[in-house]
Amino acid sequence: MSHRRLLAIPLALVACDPATGDRDGGLDVPEDRSDVPGDIRAPGGLDVPEDRSDVPEDIQDAAELGAPRGMSPLGGPRGWTTPTPAPLPAVKAPLPAAYCKINVNGVDHDTETDYVPHVVQCENGGANFEALKAQAIAARSVAYYAMANDGKICDGQGCQVYSCNANPTQAQLDAAKATAGQYLSFNGWLTYAFYVAGDSTTAPPSCVDTDNGNASATEKWVTFNNGKTGYDVDQTGLGFKFPEDLNVAGYGQNRGCMSQWGARCLENKNGKNSTDILQFYFGADIQILQAEGSCVVPPNKPASGSLDEVSCTQLRGWAFDGDSGAAAINAYVSFHAPLGDPAAVSITLLAAEQRDDLCDMLGSCTHGFSHGLPRSLMDNQPHPVHAYAVDPQADPVEVGGSPKDLLCPPPALPEGVRRHIGSPEVLADWQFDTFWQMAKVDDATLNAIAEWQAIPTSPLLMRVEGDPAVWLFDNGFRRLIPSPEVAAAWKMDLNAAALWTAEELMMVPEGTPLRPEPFLITGAGPAVYLIDDAQCPAQGDPNDPLCPPPDPSGGSDGGESSGGAGSSGGNTPTEGWVGSEGGVGASSGAGEGGQLDSGPALPPGYGGQSGCVVDPVQRGAPGVLVLAGVLLRRRRR
Repeated sequence: MSHRRLLAIPLALVACDPATGDRDGGLDVPEDRSDVPGDIRAPGGLDVPEDRSDVPEDIQDAAELGAPRGMSPLGGPRGWTTPTPAPLPAVKAPLPAAYCKINVNGVDHDTETDYVPHVVQCENGGANFEALKAQAIAARSVAYYAMANDGKICDGQGCQVYSCNANPTQAQLDAAKATAGQYLSFNGWLTYAFYVAGDSTTAPPSCVDTDNGNASATEKWVTFNNGKTGYDVDQTGLGFKFPEDLNVAGYGQNRGCMSQWGARCLENKNGKNSTDILQFYFGADIQILQAEGSCVVPPNKPASGSLDEVSCTQLRGWAFDGDSGAAAINAYVSFHAPLGDPAAVSITLLAAEQRDDLCDMLGSCTHGFSHGLPRSLMDNQPHPVHAYAVDPQADPVEVGGSPKDLLCPPPALPEGVRRHIGSPEVLADWQFDTFWQMAKVDDATLNAIAEWQAIPTSPLLMRVEGDPAVWLFDNGFRRLIPSPEVAAAWKMDLNAAALWTAEELMMVPEGTPLRPEPFLITGAGPAVYLIDDAQCPAQGDPNDPLCPPPDPSGGSDGGESSGGAGSSGGNTPTEGWVGSEGGVGASSGAGEGGQLDSGPALPPGYGGQSGCVVDPVQRGAPGVLVLAGVLLRRRRR
């Protein structure tokens, strides 16, 4: 059998995992091993076994063990030489379809779940993930070339090693999956991705080791094409070297040779990814093409978006994922610091708002998001706001325009009295949020607000069976919860209200309706207050300066309180309610059409937790409190 016949076979000089020394692979080590480093010659190293039963007969006949093999070796150990052959048949790229089966010595194997993971394990299985991905792309390029020309590929160093004494681990399976269908191409031709073990002594930052006496037997075939393009890219002597002419059929088939040890060095020491590694050896203009087929999951399209506005009234933007199409995706908004930073406070928003400006750009319109800003960051100081599009198949992507700074003065304070929140436990029982709901003010502003009774230790809800109205019991007064939206803003569970009779409920004087949402304030000290209405009986309270008796003349009573109990203490429980059947409606405290006045932002998820608690109130009308305690003990379910 002539050398020319040998050289007409599309073979690659490849190596097993340089770390494990699998039996069917290994460096091409000549019989005269005096130039091989002692650590490689040692037992359990990378020696080629004497048993050559896995080597095809034509290769056994044509070349001694350890001779360089491939498309066109120009020389080898012990003076082995051959005439320069004609180039092997070239394969046009892009390929019409992926090869979902690879025939190995007459047996079909699934390319992405079986063949490529096995080759990656046997050839360079001990590498880290980016080098494994580079190996997967190179191995697939070799397999595609063999399938295009011969419809099969051999198993061994003459082609690439599929069978060794190790099965793929999850890392090799993941490397194949992450690169499914990807292969190398240049100038419209499938590139034959030569690779060899190379030198184990490569070192950063160059990861190149050729000029020393310990160079391995395969290092001389490695090419270093980092930053090179076009004719400057070195072809490897393992294959036919095409003339530097883009018009020559097949130019692009030989674009160099990758070092497996070098790939590890580039990733582990220089932080290079799989594309960087391939370009380092095959040229900066090497293309990684994507074959299509039933075995190839289309590559993920990164999510995109924009943070368009961060003002003192709202933040606004959009998020879109091309793989999800018209379906809405989530957006993350992170305050103080980037997502994942321990200092960050993050929320999740569904990007599903109508944005007419997105229709033509994205082919779909409902991908906007907006939200109010946390009061605690309105303090005349800049605070970064980051936004991310949540890719369902990959890591979140920070959108365009992110981050932006939030720089706002303190919000305007509503009228009312301040009520002390007595402890962190009380704060937690009411489920108040100091990040979203609390404004920071100077002590002069804080002290100018009249202080009334502290809020109860925990919220207590009550209702009459068959009546949709739900009330908050507050220091001897019943306060109407105007709507489910108000209940959600206060994180109160309307279904957890205790049952009272109408007679029992009417014995409790009626106070002001609950405000649309909580507004907390704090000064320089640690104390936290709720701005609220003072609850006053209809006739006033001579012992409470915030609840003076009514002015007989009908004029202003001059009191400091912004609100008190209504004059209709004997009203029926449902007076002032307008709601749908079986539900809680809007009270007379709501705006026109039953809609509440819009307030500052609340974080997503408000209203999803129970506000039912059992601590009795501590202050208020003594007789009512005694009655309430008895009724609660008797009525609580």
